[in-house]
Amino acid sequence: MILLELVQSGPEHVILQAPAPQQQECGQSILAPDSSSAFLNNYPPSLQPWNGQFGFMALTLPTDNKDRNKWCYSQVRQKLYVCPNVAVPVNVMLTDWNCNASIYITPVYKDSRYRIEPVRRCYNCKIGQSQVHAEHIVQVEGEGCQYMFVNDRYFVSTPLHPPPPGDVTSTLLVKLMCLTSCVGGPNRRPFCLVFTLRCNLTGNEIGRQVLDVKCCKCPSRDLLHEEKTSTGQHGKSAAESEKLSQVQTLASTISVGQKRKKPTSNIKLEPATGNRYENVPVPVEFVSKVKAYVNALVGEQNLKQNHRAMLPFPDH
Repeated sequence: MILLELVQSGPEHVILQAPAPQQQECGQSILAPDSSSAFLNNYPPSLQPWNGQFGFMALTLPTDNKDRNKWCYSQVRQKLYVCPNVAVPVNVMLTDWNCNASIYITPVYKDSRYRIEPVRRCYNCKIGQSQVHAEHIVQVEGEGCQYMFVNDRYFVSTPLHPPPPGDVTSTLLVKLMCLTSCVGGPNRRPFCLVFTLRCNLTGNEIGRQVLDVKCCKCPSRDLLHEEKTSTGQHGKSAAESEKLSQVQTLASTISVGQKRKKPTSNIKLEPATGNRYENVPVPVEFVSKVKAYVNALVGEQNLKQNHRAMLPFPDH
């Protein structure tokens, strides 16, 4: 692992300086002081995608992944869901591969409240890894990668390899080493990966792409849940929604005349007649009038049987 030291060279000028050559590991190269100072000008990294002059295209992930239990990509959410320590192929495309540049991958919190804070690994996850770059939550499989940090923000750089003959993209194998929910690490704070294309000669940024990620135990489950939440379905399928709509429509068209209600008044009927009812379809606009008329008939019959003397014309 290469450690870069901050050196104060003036009242307002801060540069990065590498340790002495005998202290470097494996003879790995690092950024020159002038290019490192240019790197600090973009702290924290921007989250706005930018293709740049060399057409640094959006990072496209394979959509035909068969092992959705390890990682999957949502076209709806434009988001990668991946298990810890699983290498995901990320394709990079350029219009000119002779740009003499490297790709820097930096994890950055999406929420502006935490964006200035570096994304760290939790203690439990990093203690089980014996590699020298165990502090890095983002790791890349391949040769020539450099693991560095600036102002406590860890990032990894990888050389830009041209694609093989017959192909137009170069593939990076990127791994996340800590869950998004790990306490002491991301702690349920969403973060993304910023892929920055930098010139090896000047250190200037010449392209940028952003990949939204979530490291979880069950990528396919979280993908389906977040897609349904974002589309407003809340777990209901299209067939269930259509069936519910049909039931509601049918319930609203049921005729009021088909409903039966047991009478509350104790009406004495003639012997052998019993409680007889007739279902009569009634137009909706006359329902209230029919109910009032039935109430009047029931009331009149009740008065004749129990309180005949109260009628003004008892003989009629």
